[in-house]
Amino acid sequence: MTRPSDVKPREGDLPGTRWDDFEIGAELPSFSFTISPEIVAEYSRAIENDPNGYVLDGKRVAIPSILSVYLMATLYRRYPPTQGGIMAGNKFRYYGLISADSDTTIVGSGEILDKFEKRGRRYVRYVARFTGADGKTIAEAENISTFPN
Repeated sequence: MTRPSDVKPREGDLPGTRWDDFEIGAELPSFSFTISPEIVAEYSRAIENDPNGYVLDGKRVAIPSILSVYLMATLYRRYPPTQGGIMAGNKFRYYGLISADSDTTIVGSGEILDKFEKRGRRYVRYVARFTGADGKTIAEAENISTFPN
């Protein structure tokens, strides 16, 4: 069982990343974590959903948005968080299932796609990829966040 706090650096743990330090095309290092039935139930309760998950094709599966709590860990493993970062938008695409009955090992990775300025704010756009231990894609997320300099 891997809690998001086990894989995501917290603000102040390391010197925060300045907007100028983000590199377009930079690979975000891969890391693995395990989503257990306990994590599925805890996340489901937190969002006021059925802690037993959903049944699909006779199998209990987690609500796919459970991966959202691991999203920023993908970025922060290379670029530690800085005070004042704001998430501006997310797009998730789901392709595979996460079991609600047994541990599921997930591998997260990603890439910096772009950085830009708009109306005096500085943004970073990146993609996070989540695969199973077998290499099959479970989900992809595109995130845009704004960071101070």
